[in-house]
This record gives sequence, structure tokens and C-alpha cells, in this order.
Amino acid sequence: MNLYLKYPSLIRQIKPAIVIFVLLTIITGIIYPLLVTGLAMIFFPWQANGSLFDLHGHHSGSALIGQPFTSEKYFWSRLSATSPSYNSSLSSGSNYGPTNPALGDRVTSSILEMQTRSLHATDLIPVDLVTTSASGLDPDISIASAYYQIPRVAHARGIDTSTLTGLVNQNIQGPQFGVLGESRVNVLSINQDLDSYQSPNNQLTSSLSTKISEKTPIILGIRASDWLQFVIFFVLLVALVIPVGRYMVHIYQGTGSGTNVFRRSESWILSRAGIKNDDEMDWKTFAFALMIFNILGIIVVFILQQIQHYLPLNPLNLGAVAPDLSLNTAVSFTTNTNWQAYAGETTLSYLTQMLGLTVQNFLSAATGMAVLVALIYGFTRKQAGSIGNFWVLLIRSIWILLPLSIIFSLILVSQGTIQNFNEPATVQLLDPLTDNGSTVATTQVIPQGPAASQIAIKLLGTNGGGYFNANSAHPYENPTPLSDILEIIALLIIPAGLCYTFGSMIGSVKKGVALLIAMLIIFIPLVGICFWAEQSGSPLLSHSDIDQSPNALQSGGNMEGKEVRFGIVHSALFAVATTATSCGAVNSMHDSFTPLGGLIPLMMIQFGEIVFGGVGSGLGVMIVYVIIAMFIAGLMVGRTPEYLGKKIEPPEMTLAAIVILIPIVAILVGTAIAVVTDAGTSSIFNPGAHGFSEVLYAFSSAVGNNGSAFGGLSANTLFYNLALALEMFVGRFPMLILLLALAGSFAQKKIVPQSGGTLQDHRPLFIIWLVFVIVSVGVLSFLPALALGPIAEFLLQGGLMHV
Repeated sequence: MNLYLKYPSLIRQIKPAIVIFVLLTIITGIIYPLLVTGLAMIFFPWQANGSLFDLHGHHSGSALIGQPFTSEKYFWSRLSATSPSYNSSLSSGSNYGPTNPALGDRVTSSILEMQTRSLHATDLIPVDLVTTSASGLDPDISIASAYYQIPRVAHARGIDTSTLTGLVNQNIQGPQFGVLGESRVNVLSINQDLDSYQSPNNQLTSSLSTKISEKTPIILGIRASDWLQFVIFFVLLVALVIPVGRYMVHIYQGTGSGTNVFRRSESWILSRAGIKNDDEMDWKTFAFALMIFNILGIIVVFILQQIQHYLPLNPLNLGAVAPDLSLNTAVSFTTNTNWQAYAGETTLSYLTQMLGLTVQNFLSAATGMAVLVALIYGFTRKQAGSIGNFWVLLIRSIWILLPLSIIFSLILVSQGTIQNFNEPATVQLLDPLTDNGSTVATTQVIPQGPAASQIAIKLLGTNGGGYFNANSAHPYENPTPLSDILEIIALLIIPAGLCYTFGSMIGSVKKGVALLIAMLIIFIPLVGICFWAEQSGSPLLSHSDIDQSPNALQSGGNMEGKEVRFGIVHSALFAVATTATSCGAVNSMHDSFTPLGGLIPLMMIQFGEIVFGGVGSGLGVMIVYVIIAMFIAGLMVGRTPEYLGKKIEPPEMTLAAIVILIPIVAILVGTAIAVVTDAGTSSIFNPGAHGFSEVLYAFSSAVGNNGSAFGGLSANTLFYNLALALEMFVGRFPMLILLLALAGSFAQKKIVPQSGGTLQDHRPLFIIWLVFVIVSVGVLSFLPALALGPIAEFLLQGGLMHV
């Protein structure tokens, strides 16, 4: 009672936290996935159920999941890091770093096997045949790899090579819509056609028996098709910024006829929680409500993992998750990090994924967006004591995310992403897997579940946690080049659109666009560097018998830990985009990137979650950088700095400085502790400088609420589960509270009219100055640590001589 009398406005937030949490859990964790499943079964039933082939009354495989082939009479798939090979129950890449001697040994062994069993040992081996995929389940090989195997298969089956070339050509899947992704051959499909050809009632046409030329237009050392994909991506992204930004403005301001249903739903939820639409909060009450709500989320996700074996929708009868891992996962998803020290397909039930992870993907994203709008109110209000209402802004953020997620889920299902509640399907392998003459496996278990509904929000909410272990490299999470390019756009579009929303709500769209341009100035060159580093290939793969060159028949480059359908362009673009935001989803294994290629995603995280950052929180931290840039500029010209008509004084600069310092200190201290303790170093997978990079990346990802990883690090240990849980919490909530404190401070200030000496915060000079400040702080703060990791590895590899 005494506590209530002392802090009545704070204590009153507990009931709304519980009521709104329950109602939003029902909406986003039950109604949403059920709705998506129902629509998927109506419009795309084959894709929703796994794109399964049927042969002689039983499942013979999936069009999207690769199978192992070892017989001479079949085309071989790519190498798989799963155990046994192509174990679809546990997707995984090798996570071999580019300087790991084990990678060199495996490649040498693969070359010897290829040459021993090949009838043309002098031909160069396409790079994808001697590298593992990101998922371990890649269904495709390049055209070059299919052509390379024709003599062996033709000899084993007694088929003319020209006829077999015709069969390969008939099975080529060109770039989607003629421009997206890589040309490829589905291995299961072509081998099924081979078996059909052997039937006496089937005759294979000998047309199209000429091999496709490998020549392709090259512009500045890059294939013209790659240039075109980059252009398409950026055009689509920029084209969607304004409509998505306007949509968010309408929702937050409650304008437009299309928002009536949202307003009525909002009023109903708020009335059940005892909140009025026009109730206002100061920044402390706002922060308290935010913390109570999110701590409740941590508790619920933790409990769900502990009791999932008693709950329905658990077809694999999965048991309770270890307490330290449960805590790590609960904190991870509540903080919008989605760091995963577990494999989704073997750890969490369908219900836990829905009620725990999918719900938090919505709520954590909505929390960040609510804080941004509160910060906007801080700039637009004058001499006010309030910055909006957390519950109102939270619900309105859900109304932004929910319709977009439904639409995107169905698009993903149309491409092949699964969405069902079926038990895993067992299929007969076309070629039983053998090892030294012994049969290892005759069947393959194909996972199922409500994946699309979770994948859509993991991207739109910049969450990133995969339904499967391989995340968006898994063929059931990201089946086609179209789904991939849309996933990249999805994880960028709300952070980018919020720049327009910010500009519109402060009354000057051009000021929001200026921040977007600053982000793009940093983003575009780093995409180019990452692509160049990966396309140049790996020195360990620069074997005289391997072909890494890009051409019309293969993407070439460093294909270790990458999927054939995506190639280098999509892999590099996804890697930089997912770390530019706080998303953390991956379509390739970052641990297997070249030193320079891996440096770029790591740097993007260390910039401080601003380019483009997490939904809401990223732009909020970008505004902090703007405050610092304006403050320094004010000192240089000898006048009181200001931004958006609000003076920047010592209290605001103190808060801004702390916002910048928290992630820097947390990352470096955490990494230092890990690398000097046995508990930290015992989990390192790759040796040398790359092993240090694994640890640095883990703490950077946790503090930056990113969630991606150099996946070789064995993070499911007591040390890393607890240390990274603490880092994720520190990297999230103190930052949000400080942003709210800034909002409260600015809201109390008068708006100062602009004068002739005011730095124009939308012109090129301001944009260039802002970029300089961001790069200076981001690079200089972590340069010594980067020098010990990716930079040292790059130099040990020979530097630019091998790029």
C-alpha cells in the first residue's frame, strides 16, 4: 500500500501490462498463425505442406530439400555438413573459417575423390562441388557442376553424353523471372528423370544436346546479371519507402479511412486494460511500463520452454529446455536480438515457437517503434511533460506489423515456405546413403511446422530468429531467389520507411530523407566491398584444380557456406543488410566468409545499430549520432547547438554520450573476459585470429541486439548463455530508457526559431558531416579489436595479393 501511495502512476501500469500482454499474445501467437495456415492451405496447399513428391504411393522427396547421392549412376549433390549427410532434421553449415586447415584438408580430399571417380580428371572442378552449403540441404548444383558429372553418369548408365547433356539442359532452372538468382539444376529432379529414362516405356529426347556457353557480359569485373540484381534491389527498396512510411504515419496519427478498424480494436483492448486513448505519460512512467511489459515477456517465454513437454502441438515430444538456455532464449527474443544457441527444429515445439517466439517477434519490435515515436513527440512538443502513452503506441505498432506480416507470410508460402501443423514427413531416399559399403540411411525425415508466419515477422520486425537451425539459408525458410530478395527488403523496409515517418511527423520530410541518405552512403559501399571480397574467392580454394571464376554456368567465388540458388550477390547483400539492421537472419554462414567479407557484417553491427538499425530503436540511436554531430558542429562555430529547434545542452549530451558508450564498453569488456577464460575459449571452433573473431562477433551481436553469429562458436554453454543474456539485456533496455529520457528532456524545451547561423540539417554538408561522425566513432572504437581478428586474418592470408 505504501508503495502504491508513493508511486501510483507506476503501479497502475501493472494491470495494463498483464491484460495487454495476454490479448496481444492471443492475436499474434494464436489467431495470426492460424489465419496464415488457413489461407495457405486454401491458396498454396502443396507448398504449405512441404512441396513433396509422391512416387508409387509414398513420399519420394521434396522439391526443396536436397538428398545425398553416392552412386556412380546419379548426379551428386553438394557436400553437406550435417550428420549423416543431408540430415534434414538438423540443418547446418560447416562453419569452417577461411584459414582453417581442416577446410583445406577437406577440399583436397574432395578434389582427389572427384578426380579418381571422374572420367576427365584434367577438367577444372566447379567450386560448388567441393564446398558445403549453408544449410547442408542445398537441393541444387550449378550448371557447371552438372556438366562436369555428365561423362561419369553417362558411362555408368550407358547413355550417350549428348543425350545426357540434353537431359541436363531440360532440368536447368534459369534465374527467376530471368534476372533473380543463379541458374541451377535440381539434383533430385534430374536423378528422378534419369530413373524414368531407364524405364522401357520412356524415351528421352536428344534435343538441346549442346552445352550452354559459359560466356556472360562482364562490366568492371562483375557479371552484368549481378549489376542488374543490385539495381533491382535498390529500386524496389527506395520505391517502397514512401508508401510504407505514409502507412505508418496514418497508423500512429490515427488518420485515414483505412485505420478505422485499427482504432476500434485499439479502443477495445485499451478499455479492457483500463487505459484511455488520451492518457499521457512522462518518460519515467513510459519507461516503467515498457520494462514491466518486457520482463513479463521474459518470464512467459522462459516458462513455456520449461513446460513445453506438457503442452500440445509437440509432435516430436521435445522435452524441457535447459534453464540456462531457456533464460538466454527468453532474453534474446524479448530484446529483439533473437540470438539462438539452439536448433529450432530439434529444441522447440510448434506451440513454443508460436506463443513464445512469434509473439515476442511482434512485441519486441513494437516496443522499439513505440520508443521512436515517443522520441519524435519529444522534438515536436514544446514545454510539455509527457511523451505519449506506451500502451497506445505499442498497439499501434502491432497494427503496422500485423497486416504486413500476413501478406508477406502468404508470399513466402507461395514460394515454398512451409506453414502447417503436420508431423515430420518420412521420405524414401532415391539413392540410399552408404559409407564404406555399409548403408547409413534409407529414409529422410522432412521437418514441418508453422514456419512462414514466424519468418515473416522475424524479418519485418528485424528480429532474425530462424524457425530452423540454418535460418534463412534453409530451403523451407527461403526457397527461391524471389523469396530471398523480398526477405532482404522486408528486413530493411520498416527501418527505412521510419525515416520518412520521422520526417513527416516532425513536419519536414526532407529531414527524414537526409537521415536515409546518410544510411545509404554507408550501406552501399560496404555491400560492394563484401561482394567483392566473396566474389574474389578464398585462397584456400584457389587450388589449381578448382574453378572459382564467375560465368554463365556458376556464380563462382567463395561458395563455402552458401546456397547455389543465391550465389554470391544475394549472400553478400543479405549479410550486410541483416547486420545493418538489428535483424540477424542469415542466408549464408558468416563464419565461412573471407576475412574482408566477414569484417563488413561485424563492422555494421559495431556501428551501433543505426544503418538501418532495428525497427524504431535504430533510428533512435541514429538521432543520438545527429545530436552529437550537431553538438560538435556548434562548438566549431561558437554557438549553442540545436536540432529541430531544440537546444542541445549538457544534460542531453550526457545522455547521448552514455548511449554511444554503453555498447562499446559492453562489447569490448565481454570479449576480453571471454578470451582470457577457459570457459570462453573452450567454445571456439576455428583456430587463430578467426577464433578471436568468433568471440568478438558473438558479443557484438548480443550487445547490438543483432543475433547473427560466426556460427562455429559453441554458444550453448553455461558461460555463454548467461554472459550473452546479460549483454543482450544491457544492450537493449538501458539504451531504450536513455532514449526516453532524451525525449522527456527535449519535450520540456521551447522550440527555438532557426537563424542564419543554424546548421541546415537536411543539406549535403550536414549529411557528409553526420556520416563522418558515425564512421569515426564506429571504426576508431573497435579498430584495435578488429586488428586482432579479421584484419590480422586477412594479412596472414596474404592481404590483397589473394583478393
